[in-house]
Amino acid sequence: MAAATPVDSFHRETLHLFGIPHPGHDIQQRLETAGAKYLRIDDVLASSPSFGMTAEESDILEISIQSALITYYRTDAPDRNIRRIAKTAQRLRREGEQTYSAVTALLRQGNFVEAYLPNGRFPCQKMATLAARAQQTPTIHYEKGETPNGAYVQPYAPQDRLASQGAVNPLLSALTPSEIEVIADKWLARRAPSKESRNEFAAGWTEGLPAEFVSRMAGHKVAGFFTSSQDEFQFLGPEWQLHTWESQVEAFDLLMSRFEQEGYVCYLRVHPNLATKAHECFLREREGSWELARRHPNLVVIWHDDPTSSYSLLENTNSVVVWDSTVGLETSASGIPTWTCATSRYGLVADVRELLGPENLAESSLMPWNVVTEGAKRFIAYLVLRDDQMPELTRPWISWDNAHPPLPVKIAALFVSGGAPSIRDALTATFDVWRHRRASFNKSALKSRLAR
Repeated sequence: MAAATPVDSFHRETLHLFGIPHPGHDIQQRLETAGAKYLRIDDVLASSPSFGMTAEESDILEISIQSALITYYRTDAPDRNIRRIAKTAQRLRREGEQTYSAVTALLRQGNFVEAYLPNGRFPCQKMATLAARAQQTPTIHYEKGETPNGAYVQPYAPQDRLASQGAVNPLLSALTPSEIEVIADKWLARRAPSKESRNEFAAGWTEGLPAEFVSRMAGHKVAGFFTSSQDEFQFLGPEWQLHTWESQVEAFDLLMSRFEQEGYVCYLRVHPNLATKAHECFLREREGSWELARRHPNLVVIWHDDPTSSYSLLENTNSVVVWDSTVGLETSASGIPTWTCATSRYGLVADVRELLGPENLAESSLMPWNVVTEGAKRFIAYLVLRDDQMPELTRPWISWDNAHPPLPVKIAALFVSGGAPSIRDALTATFDVWRHRRASFNKSALKSRLAR
C-alpha cells in the first residue's frame, strides 16, 4: 500500500486558467497502468467504519500540526488566535483524523505487506504512519534525496534522529575508510559556493571577508556562532527536545562570554533563511542578534543578507558553535571543534560536543580538541549512499520546459510560495523576503535570476 498527500508546487487554478494541466493530473491513470489500485480517501471513509485514535496518538497529531503551522506561516510561534491560522490548524487536525481512520480501515481489509508513506512529518503523513504501526504493517518512507537524482526510501522517517544515526554503521560496513572519505569530500565540495552548489544559499556568496572581520580577528583565536532556522524541529517529538536552554540567544550569549574569557574574538553568522520568516518573527529574531551585539561589543555580526561566504569565514575560524544546523556537520568534517546547543541529526556519530543547557557548561567544556573527522564523514557518506538513484523519466510530470518555464507557470509557483495555504500568505511570503534584505542584495539576486 502507498499513501500520498498531494503537495502542489504550482497553483492549480492558475495553470488551468491558461490551459496548462497541473503536475499529477494523470496520476490515477499512471498508477492503474502500472497495476496499482487507486483509491480516494473520501470513498474509503464513506464505505468504512470510523476508527479513532488513542490519546497518545492525538497528542502526536497535535505536535505534527504545530510543526506544519511553523512551516506554513514561517514563524516559531504561530498564533492560533488569528482566524486563518486557527482554520488551518482545524483543517490539519480533521485531515489527520480522517487519514488515520481511512488507513486503518484499508489495512484491516487486506493483507498488506508494507505501507509506503511520504516523509512523515506533516499530519496526514504522521497519522498514516501511526495507523500502519497500530496494524503492525511495516512502513517505508520516501522523500527527495540528498543527491541530485536520488530518492530517500527507508523504513524510518527522514527526521527520525535515532534511527538515522543507528543505520550509519550497517550501511557503510562494506566500505573502507578511504572510500568513505572520497564520498564525503565530494559531498562537501558540492556545497561550496558556485552556481551548481547543493547549498541553496552558497550560489550568491562571495569569497572576500568584511574589513571589520579582518581587523577584529587579526592575531586572535576566532569562535564562530551560526544561527539555525529549523524552527519546525522544535516540534518533532521528545527525541528533539533534550535541551534546557530557553532560546538560542540565551545559549549563544553564555557561550560567547566563556569564549571571550578564553581570549577568543567571536562572530555571529545569521542564517540566510532569516529573510524568509514572517515579519513579526523576523523582527523578533533580528532583535535577538542585536541584543547579542549589545552584550558583546567586540562581536562581529555577519547578517543574513551579507554576501560573505560562510566557507570563507570558516577558513579563519578556530572553534564553532551551532544550534543544530548542518554547518556543524561540515565543520566537524573539516576538523574544527564544534559544539551543538541542541540535539542534531548527526550528534551521535560526528565528533561534536553537545552543550544542551547551562548545567552542562563545566570549566573544561570549551577546551578545543583534536577532532576525529571520520565520524562526520561517515554520516555524510551515509546521507549519500542511503539514496536510491532514480531512472530518467520517460513521461515527465510537467508539460513545460523546467529550465525555461512560461510566465503562467511562474505566476502559479508564486501563488503557492513556500507551501503557503493561501494566495495571500504566498504573496506575503514573497514580499517579506524582499523587504527583509538590503537593496544591494536584492539587486544582485534579481540580476542573477534574470540571467538564468
